[in-house]
Amino acid sequence: MKARILLVIFFACIVRTSSFAQDAGQLSTAATPEQTAANIAVYDRIAAALGSAAPSLSMSELVVQVALQLLGTPYLGASLESEPEQLQVYLDKTDCILFVELSTCMALTLKGKRIVQAGDGEHFAMREKPSLEDATPCYPLLCDNIRNMRYRLGVVDGYASRIHYTSEWLLQNSTNGILREYSKEIGQEFEQPFYYMSMHPTRYKQLNHDVCELGKIRMMEEHLSTQKPYFFVPQSALIQASVMAQIKSGDIVAFISTWDGLDLAHVAIAYEHDGEMHFIHASYGAKKVIIEPKTLAEYATNGIRVARLND
Repeated sequence: MKARILLVIFFACIVRTSSFAQDAGQLSTAATPEQTAANIAVYDRIAAALGSAAPSLSMSELVVQVALQLLGTPYLGASLESEPEQLQVYLDKTDCILFVELSTCMALTLKGKRIVQAGDGEHFAMREKPSLEDATPCYPLLCDNIRNMRYRLGVVDGYASRIHYTSEWLLQNSTNGILREYSKEIGQEFEQPFYYMSMHPTRYKQLNHDVCELGKIRMMEEHLSTQKPYFFVPQSALIQASVMAQIKSGDIVAFISTWDGLDLAHVAIAYEHDGEMHFIHASYGAKKVIIEPKTLAEYATNGIRVARLND
């Protein structure tokens, strides 16, 4: 009887909602007035510096320019952990994935583009061209793009609706035509399991006592497992000039994790510096956004996956 009740609870938790569009104007960013003012100050500074150049730059070029504007931004981990789950935006502090997300969404915003979800909740229609619509560049548009990039189908609906595995972040943004992963072209196939979060729920306060959210996370892990084969570029390949020549400034590089069941441990933006390929990232060690002194090949001891932004 107990098992039957738990099964009913689990299926009740994964029923899809009928609508997958949310109005960003109706969503709180969970920011204090002081945080909002700090965000707008950063937005205005970058828009003033790059807004006029945005139309003539490719997405990859513009993302690099935005990333350079964010150099020195303080590192802050676990900044999104609030209950209940809300869209939270920070432009004056960041971690690795939020930095890449902000740089990409800021570039889209400066180009006057809004992300439109290609999926309908049941089917994903892979787009060769970006799934975007024209919009007026402004801070609210940036927040809207962040929501559509950070949450599954752009819907804020509990902890599990936020994209936690970087593989899913790459998948959703590939689906929406924002980027294209090309690890397969320059790398090799490998086995990628997904179970870290569901196997360690006590490490996530939102999962520790919530069977519904834990069930949703497990369902997403199973979905990601069906997306194989996965490909990566090992460090031994990155030291080859022919392989490294195919990685360009502005590409998104994701570093393979060594933790069982966890896909990717770090994310950055490739950046050619002093004639060699380095990267810009929110460094946990430096506690701020920096141009990494090590080359990409030196840093990527476990290999990488790599994606390029579409124009």
